[in-house]
Amino acid sequence: MEPSIQKRSREFSVFGILLILIGVGLILSKLHLLNYSWKTIFWICMGLAGFASVIQAFITRRRGMVFWGSLLFFISVAMVSHRLALVEFVPWDVPATISLALGLSFLILFMYEPSRFGVLIPAILFCGYGTLYYLWWWDIIDWFEMKHYVYTYWPVIVILWGLSLIFKPKK
Repeated sequence: MEPSIQKRSREFSVFGILLILIGVGLILSKLHLLNYSWKTIFWICMGLAGFASVIQAFITRRRGMVFWGSLLFFISVAMVSHRLALVEFVPWDVPATISLALGLSFLILFMYEPSRFGVLIPAILFCGYGTLYYLWWWDIIDWFEMKHYVYTYWPVIVILWGLSLIFKPKK
């Protein structure tokens, strides 16, 4: 009998790439070519690994990697922007930042599989909370004005949920 030859898939090891990136960053830091702390280098590498896993997930059609890779990428972007002092960061911003990262990850998951309308509900809820918080924190909208709009227009979420159930593909 002829031995079966398995095709080697085009997947690459995200963990291997992460180790290479961390090693390169640490060497550049030790040679004083990169003036960042190892924590900043770590979060930059985690963001690149998250981005690489999302790209790999789109290529290999793995839904789970899309969500977790994009969540890792968005959390890493928040951490790097905090470490590089691009955005003022205070501890009570953490829930809104995590909420935005979760909402954007659900949105990427919807972009991966547009027929799944159900993932738009958590995307809208998480992104909505994070966006409203930062708009309030940066004094773009007033708390009482925001409270009025949320109190008045929250049934739109119920309508969107109903629409997602109606247009859900039948199995």
